[in-house]
Amino acid sequence: MSFEIIINMPVKTKKEFERVRSIFFFSLIIILGIGLLYLIRPFLYPIFWAVILAILFYPLYELMLKLAKFPSIASVLSVISVIAILVVPLFFIGVLVARESVNIYTEATMTDWQGHLYSVTEKLNSTPLGPYLEKFSTNSSDFAAQVTKTVVDFLIENLAPITQNSISFFAMVFLMLYTLYYFFKDGPRMLRRVMHLSPLGDRYEQMLYDRFTSTARATLKGTFIVGTIQGTLAGILFFIVGVKGALIWSIIMIACSIIPALGPFIVWLPMGIVLLITGQYWQGATVLIVGSTLISMIDNILRPILVGKDTQLHPLVVLFSTLGGILLFDISGFVIGPVIAALFTAIMSIYDSHYSTELKQN
Repeated sequence: MSFEIIINMPVKTKKEFERVRSIFFFSLIIILGIGLLYLIRPFLYPIFWAVILAILFYPLYELMLKLAKFPSIASVLSVISVIAILVVPLFFIGVLVARESVNIYTEATMTDWQGHLYSVTEKLNSTPLGPYLEKFSTNSSDFAAQVTKTVVDFLIENLAPITQNSISFFAMVFLMLYTLYYFFKDGPRMLRRVMHLSPLGDRYEQMLYDRFTSTARATLKGTFIVGTIQGTLAGILFFIVGVKGALIWSIIMIACSIIPALGPFIVWLPMGIVLLITGQYWQGATVLIVGSTLISMIDNILRPILVGKDTQLHPLVVLFSTLGGILLFDISGFVIGPVIAALFTAIMSIYDSHYSTELKQN
C-alpha cells in the first residue's frame, strides 16, 4: 500500500491500520526472538557464565586496557588471566577429586559394614540403646556403605566430562571464553544498545542492571567465602579425627556449600554416622557436634550477611530461589535462581515507584 493511499484514508481506518501494523510488527519480533533463543538454546549456559565472568573481571579488563591501550589486546590478556585464575585450577581440582573418589568408592565397597554394626550392637547391647541398635543393624546394615557410594557415584558422574576429555565440555568452555572476549571488548556498547531499545527508561534499566550485577557478585562471593571457610574447617576436623582423604572431603564440602543450609549437612552427618558405625566413637561424636554447631552456624550467620544484604533478598528467598534454580538449571542455578528472584523484586520496586500514587489511593 502506497504512502499516498495511507494519507488519504479516513482517520478511523488509518488508526485501525496502524494498530494492525503494530500488532504484526511486534508479533514478528516475538516470533523471531523465540526462534533466535531456540537456535542458541544449547549455548545459553556458556553465554550466561561469560556474562557473569565479564561482570566479575571487568575491573581487571579496565586495568589491562590502561596498560595495553587497545581493547582487543586488553580482552585477550583478560581472558588469559581468567583461564589462569579459574579454569586451570578448577580442571586440576576436578581431576584430583575424581581420582580420589574412585579410591574412596573402592574402600567403601570393601569395608565390612555388617561386622562393624554387629560390633557396635554388642558393645551397647546392655544399654537402653541396645534394642534400637540391633533393629538398625538388622534392617540397615548397608546404610553407611550406600551413603558413601551414593556421594561418590554422584561425584564420578558429574566429573566424568572433565576426566574423560569430553569434547562437548571443552567446546562449551571454549565458547564461553570466546564469548567472554567480546563481552570484555564490546560489552559497554552492547549494554547501551539494549538500554536504547528497551522502553522502560534509563533509570529503571539501570536499576535492573545494577540488581543483576550485585546479585551475581554477592551470590558468587558469598558461596566462595562461606564454602571456603566451611571446607577448610571440615578438612581440618576430618584430618584431626583421622578421616582418609580429608582434603578431598574438604573440596566436596566447598562444592556442596552452594546449597544454603543443606550443603554442609549432607557431608558431615553421613561422615559422623560412618565413624560411629565403624567403632570410632569419639571421632564420630566430634564430627557430629562440630558439624551441627560450628560448621552449620557459619552458613547461617555469614550467608545472609554476604548474600541477602547485597541482593536485598530475605534469607528464605535466597534459600528457595537457590534450591529451585539448582533443580531447574543444574549447577548454574545457584546463581540463576537468586538473579531471577532479585530481578523480580526490582520489577516490583519499579511497579511500586511508577504507580505509587494509584497504590496509595487504592
